[in-house]
Amino acid sequence: MSSSVKFFPLLLAMALHAHGASSDPGEVAIDFLEKVRIGKLDLAPGADTALSPQTVDRKKREIARRLERLARDLGTDALEVGSVKTDENFAAVLVRKVGGYDPSRLQVYPVALVRRGADWMAAPLPASFENAGAGYAIGLRKRLQQLENWMLREQVTDLENLREQSSARMRRKIQTTLPAAELRALTAKDAALRFLSACENRDLPSVLGLLGGLEARLPDDWPLRLKAAEHALKPVTSIPTSWRPLIAPDMLRVVVYHEEEDRRGLVSLACLDASHSPKPRIEMVHLALARGPEGLWRIDPPDSFLQDAEADDESSDDALDGDLLDAFPAEWRKNHPATPQVDAASAHHAFIAALRSENPAALLQLTQLPSNPSAARATCLSAARFWWTLHDPSAVRHAMPLALKETSDAAMAVFQLFSARDPDRLDLISVYFQKSAQGWLWQPAPDATISDAFKDLPELVPAHWSGEWQKRLLAESFEIQGIPPAQPPTPTDAQNAVNAWLQVTRAGDVKAALALTARLSDPKGPATLLRNLGHEVIAARRSGSVPVVIGTYPGDILTAVGMEIDQAGKTSHPLYPVIQTHEGARILIGIDLFASRGREFLNKLALTRLEKLASPAAAADLRALHAKFQSDVKGVKEPKTETAPD
Repeated sequence: MSSSVKFFPLLLAMALHAHGASSDPGEVAIDFLEKVRIGKLDLAPGADTALSPQTVDRKKREIARRLERLARDLGTDALEVGSVKTDENFAAVLVRKVGGYDPSRLQVYPVALVRRGADWMAAPLPASFENAGAGYAIGLRKRLQQLENWMLREQVTDLENLREQSSARMRRKIQTTLPAAELRALTAKDAALRFLSACENRDLPSVLGLLGGLEARLPDDWPLRLKAAEHALKPVTSIPTSWRPLIAPDMLRVVVYHEEEDRRGLVSLACLDASHSPKPRIEMVHLALARGPEGLWRIDPPDSFLQDAEADDESSDDALDGDLLDAFPAEWRKNHPATPQVDAASAHHAFIAALRSENPAALLQLTQLPSNPSAARATCLSAARFWWTLHDPSAVRHAMPLALKETSDAAMAVFQLFSARDPDRLDLISVYFQKSAQGWLWQPAPDATISDAFKDLPELVPAHWSGEWQKRLLAESFEIQGIPPAQPPTPTDAQNAVNAWLQVTRAGDVKAALALTARLSDPKGPATLLRNLGHEVIAARRSGSVPVVIGTYPGDILTAVGMEIDQAGKTSHPLYPVIQTHEGARILIGIDLFASRGREFLNKLALTRLEKLASPAAAADLRALHAKFQSDVKGVKEPKTETAPD
């Protein structure tokens, strides 16, 4: 008897089962493919698969490569169990990839399984019992071949059936958010508004329904519509240029024209794009609509929506659309009435809050619009430009209020425009408010009589604020006189403070970031802190991944948190020193340390500065924590908490 035949009884004994098996073949097959998809499948014998211990290394490498290809094919779509066929200790399962709406993405994956004791385990390769320790007996091999043939045959048949049923499946998904009866009852304008709402909310089923997905006979260009909509509404991708007017959260949209006649309609949208370079503009989008044989409205978007062609920058400024562009302010104001404030101080506070909004809508509601349509359009663009100045991700800025002065019917506010790129620069801007019969509103373009009323007030001129604005801005930062020996922050509190810091700096929220800091009493301290803050904000914006905690290191006086941060493809390892104040854990952002080659001199300067301004004990404490962090950076990737150094 050959050695392979002698080995078979042992393998067969491993596959013997109890009839009350606790695992389900379908669930095991799904779990196998999910682990393959995320790259977490353990191919060690007895782990996640029924891989035979006798499998040679060359074969293991081949299996791993084939599973990597399978992972790419699986993508992110949902999986469900299809047909299941069992033969005693062996099973064949068909798993369907059914997510999405495109029939070409539907797939059926055959998974072979072996029962080990009470549980099922997937064979390492789909549709095959090879390398699963199934044995070589002729009768058993015939049974396994029948299961393999069944999987391959049913895979083709099931996939054909899935694709034939795909339209019906798609309609059922769409009907969950957009019932056909509801679409049939809408007017052309309401259908366009429903489409706009679905785009804004990235509601793909409703968008597809309004593009014709509920019709018995899909539009001839349906594959293009489907592909374009799926790509545009994916949350993980940038919005295609042509779809930006309907999707981007920083754009404002309003219907400026609509008509409906003989089962056809036309709706024109004016879309204010604050981020358009080199200056904001209002862009027109014309949506044609038609009722199909079943009475369902279908939107036929411009060709650029289906081909992702970039619209002509001048297309919205020609004579044809001129009147529609001028209609934007009035139509916008109908849907978003002005919000006049009871006094100048209230207008000032509302203005500051509006600047922080995710789009210019709140700012426009505080804006005084001229009665002339063209002038009103220019004012809207001016307001959008001001808002974008503070929201442009390429140049993080913060408008810090400095002063407010008022007369009986006008007011002037002064702001310092703090820039992360130039944190020491004095950059004052003046904002004017005007009182009307309804209340106080922002006046982006005041006439000379308003601005002249404030020109001689000393507290409103740059010279008055040249040495004062930094003090006002840094009021949010906790100032300390040295660091006396005290209980350091707990590792949890220190890590929470650093995580909050990373979150607000990524968002560009300067005020919130400063509230998480402590600074040493030093004439150069404010400038150092603001420079470091500017660097941190810019670095956070460049980072393409979530920062990783290398370790949290409690000392005798401070607690330090070491991070690994990706910045535009380059990895850095900053160490954040955190102290305990009566207001909570605060970061000493003015003491910047890194575990990097070439930083030895700058690290030494930072520690020397801490020794001089705080105490030798605090500097020695942080020096020991930094040395431990440098050691851990060499190889440790998992978060951990160290005990205090001796």
